[in-house]
Amino acid sequence: MRREIEPLLGYNFNVISHFIQNKYNRKLSEYGLTSSQAKVIYFLSAHGSQNQTDLQNRLYIKASSMNGIIESLMKNECITKESSKEDKRTKVIHLTEKGEKLEQTIWSVVLELEEEIGEGITKEEQLAMISLMKKIQKNIRPDAQGGGK
Repeated sequence: MRREIEPLLGYNFNVISHFIQNKYNRKLSEYGLTSSQAKVIYFLSAHGSQNQTDLQNRLYIKASSMNGIIESLMKNECITKESSKEDKRTKVIHLTEKGEKLEQTIWSVVLELEEEIGEGITKEEQLAMISLMKKIQKNIRPDAQGGGK
């Protein structure tokens, strides 16, 4: 029995994700960032200071990976980390002024890549695609009931 991987949804999403990740990392490396670090900066800018556990859960990042990301961003003075006033064991992550400025650059990179990704695709097609991708996310999301089995 001959098997074909190219027509499979998961395979195609994986290939696209790989290409996008590489482009983000290549462009963000000009600013000393990885795409994972950029996601943390963006999220903190959009949602304010977060405790480290909530941040890693919301961004679907493993604790061990999150520790490395946090350490790198602290070293580059993009964030600060302090103990929570309510629970000293809980660490709260804050964006610094440098991190805020970097977020503006990150957003420019995102918009530039979005333009490239959407080239030749109508706005209606993009909206339909996003709708389908959200359905797929719901099907396989790790924290969804029944998803991520």
